Amino acid sequence: MQSPYPEAVADLVGLVDDILLVEDHALITAMQQIHRALGVVLEPSGAAGLAALSAYRERFKGKLVATILTGGNITPEQMRQWLCP
Repeated sequence: MQSPYPEAVADLVGLVDDILLVEDHALITAMQQIHRALGVVLEPSGAAGLAALSAYRERFKGKLVATILTGGNITPEQMRQWLCP
């Protein structure tokens, strides 16, 4: 696992209330769910919000939540491996 860039963390201070960690497999699962449901290709970081919602389901139960789904910057090999297994 890589460490975040200090500059990026500094930009977040004062802007966010919390940061949730999700496992790599949860990112891939979220990408697959969106691809099957909507036909949209996301990159792993673009699926992080959905992955967090799934991993921390009880935390968000009964709340109105939105997340951004973004980025399709994956290689053809990654697409075959992650989205067309």
